[in-house]
Amino acid sequence: MIYRIVVLIIKELIQFFRDKGLLLFVIYLFTGDMYIAANGIDLTLKNAKFYVIDEDNSFLSRELISKFQKPTFEFSGYLSSVSMAEKYLFEDKCVGIIVIPEDFSKNIKNKTQTQIGIIVNGTETSTSYLFSGYVSVIISKFSIENSFNIETKNLPIVNLRQRILYNNNMDSHIFMTITELFSVITLLILILPASAIIKEKENGNIEMLLVSPVNISEFMVAKVIAMNIIIILGVITTTIIIIKGVLKVPFNGSFILFILLTAIYVFTSSGISMFIASVASNMLQVSQITIMLLLPILYLSGSWAPIESMPYIFQKLTYLSPLKYYLEGSFTIILKGLGLSYVYKHFLGTFILGIPVFLAGVYFLKKKI
Repeated sequence: MIYRIVVLIIKELIQFFRDKGLLLFVIYLFTGDMYIAANGIDLTLKNAKFYVIDEDNSFLSRELISKFQKPTFEFSGYLSSVSMAEKYLFEDKCVGIIVIPEDFSKNIKNKTQTQIGIIVNGTETSTSYLFSGYVSVIISKFSIENSFNIETKNLPIVNLRQRILYNNNMDSHIFMTITELFSVITLLILILPASAIIKEKENGNIEMLLVSPVNISEFMVAKVIAMNIIIILGVITTTIIIIKGVLKVPFNGSFILFILLTAIYVFTSSGISMFIASVASNMLQVSQITIMLLLPILYLSGSWAPIESMPYIFQKLTYLSPLKYYLEGSFTIILKGLGLSYVYKHFLGTFILGIPVFLAGVYFLKKKI
């Protein structure tokens, strides 16, 4: 039995490398897609164009504008009226407009209340949210710094010092690269074993299998093992060459521990792919069902949005996602550099939730075949 399974695995690997379309697809996901995700998507605010309506035209107002510097902001000039500001926003010429009122400097010096307007282009929700947040912080800090005079110099001032751990420069490409790797792994888990089984259906080999010495269990095991070997080899290669080599993403923990956690996640989650193969009749249906299942899996893992920001019922559903435990465990290993004594809960979560998924996939596929 073991000999037959080994032969079948070798046969599946050879067949995979002969399929140029699928091979190029996997290579692209582990190379080009990773690079684009790391360098093409930035979650920080950069080069945000803005204009200013300065009704005060004082030294302090110009000093305030000088605080909005590159690469976060890009000062594009002054406007004379609010109507012109609305026109610029309608034409998407800027992210936002700052309105400085009359007597701004006078109110600051007299420590009286003053209001500064921030008009934001709300069509780009994430950018406008970041812009308004950054601007508010800069204006608040500027107002506090310039409202103190000689009489108040002895008042206690809170000196806030931030200490950022694990990603000191708050570089979003590190998070995007690792998250994209998890998305690629999950996509391939869903599509590769299912596509290998469906191709046998389309070629009419399932009927031949029923009269051959190979039984259904050996057939499924060989398919799953072969495709999962491809995924794990892809993860090893892209981590060493692309993530650590080209993209220079720091890998602080044990590489072997990460691959072990990846192997557990890949093999246990293959049950979803077998379920897809039991439902689909052709490759088009495989791709459609894969997309339908991939989106909620990624969403419930916390890779797209923080779990704390989800509705209450979805927060509870995340505990049923093996990807959640794999994602948290991998981040703990890669960025925090912690060992098995810290991530064993993630190993257990991935394994315990993954086994029922795998067994269910085997059951549905055997029943269908």
